Amino acid sequence: MAVCAAGGAPLSPASFCGRLPPARSRSRRRRERRLSLRLACALLVLALPAHAENWVITPNIAIGETLTNNLYLTSTNRTSDLVTSITPGISIDGRGRRASLRLGYSISQNIYARESSENNRQQSLVAAGTLEAVEDWLFVDGSATISQQYISAFGGVSPSNVNIDRNRTETFYYSLSPYVRGRLLSSAEYLLRYSVSGTNPDSQAVSNTTTSQWLGRVNGDTRWAALRWSIDLSSTSANYDVGRDRDDTRYGLTLSYRFNPEIEVSAIFGREKTNLVSLQDETNNDSGFGLLWTPSPRTKLDGRMTRRFFGNGYNVAFSHRMPLSAFNYSASRDVSYQPAGVTNTGQGSNYDAYYAIVAANNPGLAPEAIRTQVNQILQGRGVPNDGSVVNGYLANRPSLQTMQQISYALLGVRNTLTFNATESQQQPLGVISGLTDDYSLANEVTQRGYGVVWGHQLTGLSSLSLSLNQQRSLAKRSGAVDSTTTGAYLLFTTSLGPRTSANVGARHVISDGGVNADYTESALTASLSHAF
Repeated sequence: MAVCAAGGAPLSPASFCGRLPPARSRSRRRRERRLSLRLACALLVLALPAHAENWVITPNIAIGETLTNNLYLTSTNRTSDLVTSITPGISIDGRGRRASLRLGYSISQNIYARESSENNRQQSLVAAGTLEAVEDWLFVDGSATISQQYISAFGGVSPSNVNIDRNRTETFYYSLSPYVRGRLLSSAEYLLRYSVSGTNPDSQAVSNTTTSQWLGRVNGDTRWAALRWSIDLSSTSANYDVGRDRDDTRYGLTLSYRFNPEIEVSAIFGREKTNLVSLQDETNNDSGFGLLWTPSPRTKLDGRMTRRFFGNGYNVAFSHRMPLSAFNYSASRDVSYQPAGVTNTGQGSNYDAYYAIVAANNPGLAPEAIRTQVNQILQGRGVPNDGSVVNGYLANRPSLQTMQQISYALLGVRNTLTFNATESQQQPLGVISGLTDDYSLANEVTQRGYGVVWGHQLTGLSSLSLSLNQQRSLAKRSGAVDSTTTGAYLLFTTSLGPRTSANVGARHVISDGGVNADYTESALTASLSHAF
């Protein structure tokens, strides 16, 4: 059995759901969440349509049934139950001359036939908006999410939000970012941006986090057409409810030289002042190089590496597109404050891959028409928009994250195939007191995962999809915790009308290892949805 680094007490899900200081009550959390929500929604109000014909507001509702043989995801004394989920929602998609908004919100009421004491409501929100407040000078970006996030990498990984899992918590995230941009003289451009964001989990095991950042940049050309320059400054401050504030400031000069239309190299000269790993500010070099290689419109390699206080930091992205397929690879090593799933307001990795394929094969097609085609492909073949395979987990302190991601998408006449794989390694930066978290188990947490989705269009109205995925979490040290969850999912989807669809599915999930995370579960699902 795993034990805490200090004290030797056994770790369990209850350990990870430990308490923050008493002064931090649930009522305070709710007040903070309401305040944050008002702040994040301010942009959404400002972005209301100036031209109503460019905006589409769609109410929707879904009713789902889940028959599971292991509601609580336990290894013994399994509890079977029938769960009814009623989910009303609304989506907004609008683009005006100076404002845009994409919003999806829903609230699910889960009703349990046997375990009625577990009845609950869960919210889901993905919102992103932009506003051009002063024409061609002052802009505001805003986003907000409400999602289910994991508290520990080593607790149970739930196959569905209707399962009762004490390792998940509803998490609210918001971000507001005003910025100005313009030209200096005739050959330079400037950008000044301020961003503030907050992460508010509904769990006393995880700290609220507020992050603010100033970002400034001036870049321009020289008398030599191939040589460009930029001066960059960033200052980031992260505040956790438990523990001290963390500050990081970086500044530097970048010189870029384009040898030909295909190759551009950069030299980076900078400094970094930070207290992420010590109580006092430390100043280190932040210098390195960059490479941009675009041998064809279908292939691109973009990377940069600098020597920082933790060693080599880097960010590399490679993409290659073929007529009916797309391959992407990315690798990074940088400071992380919260998992990407909290802040993600994109359409999803599978959506992005098929968007690139459709856009490349239809160069004259308008973006709205491309989006419509992509949605038809994904929905018509039962493929999820997002192919994320590593969930991540909430943290009470910043960490050093090394990540690699691979994705591949293939589009056929009636078939689609997507593959996603991710590896994430995280090490804590600094120490905290008063909380037990994953870094009490190890000084490095590794998560690996893969997912394969095959989608087949049976008829013009029906499709069948098969998904296989696995996630593994490993604590690196003697007596390490090793947790693996593997699942298989089969889904049949059909259209009952222009705005009505239904699906039936089956799944089987096996979880092995972790902190009280052993279980097997099988379930049958059915859902009916309608957009008004």
